[in-house]
Amino acid sequence: MTTSVPKTAEPAETRRRRLGLVVIGVFVAVAAGGFGVITVHAGQTPGIVSQTVTYDITDTTVEINFSVAKGEGDEVRCTVDAFDKNFEVLAQKEVVVPVGTSDLKGTETLQTPRRATGARIHGCRTA
Repeated sequence: MTTSVPKTAEPAETRRRRLGLVVIGVFVAVAAGGFGVITVHAGQTPGIVSQTVTYDITDTTVEINFSVAKGEGDEVRCTVDAFDKNFEVLAQKEVVVPVGTSDLKGTETLQTPRRATGARIHGCRTA
């Protein structure tokens, strides 16, 4: 004859603890996703996309080719700059994309006091 011992039910406290950990885990995952989205878009104005296409560096000049896309109803101002190996800005210029233009492909030449190591377009914002 075999006897079986009935399986005891899991205490309610353990189930509540597990449920609490699941709720906390979901909250942390949602918060991390939101933080990731904010981090990716930090410093950008929605609806404006700027891109450095190429740049050509000589001893004291930098020629930068760039593009800016935006809504036709907005005037947008961007900063074009050249920097050295320590990311110190050597020269900069403001570029304006007027109302009625949805995109702009442009070239700017910056005079620098010494040889630059890079150039970029950034800081685009509506005027």
